[in-house]
Amino acid sequence: MDSTEQTTQPKETGKAKQWSFRQWMSGDILTTDFFRGQIFLFLLLCVIAIFYIDNRFACEQQIVKINRLKEQLTNAKYESLTTSSILMQISRQSQVSVEVTNKGIDLQPSSEPAIKIDDNEQ
Repeated sequence: MDSTEQTTQPKETGKAKQWSFRQWMSGDILTTDFFRGQIFLFLLLCVIAIFYIDNRFACEQQIVKINRLKEQLTNAKYESLTTSSILMQISRQSQVSVEVTNKGIDLQPSSEPAIKIDDNEQ
């Protein structure tokens, strides 16, 4: 009888350590000594996971904002380049003379060079 008792005892302890699918689904597994002893560790892991998810979301939002601002900067640079090119084209002497003649204004370009007036010569 001692031999049968010894063989049944290890089987019972083996069954106590094995967790069935039903215990997982019903939540009975959380009432075992192992999980009750580690509850603070699980709570800490949950808090860390929440902070990790929040930090990742915030970083993704910042990356989207940075990309949007880079695109706006690129568009502004191209617009500035286009505007300065148009301004340079309009302000050329030949273009100004064409516009003056198209408007019917009787102006002639000066044949004499510009004179520099110096205030120190008085």
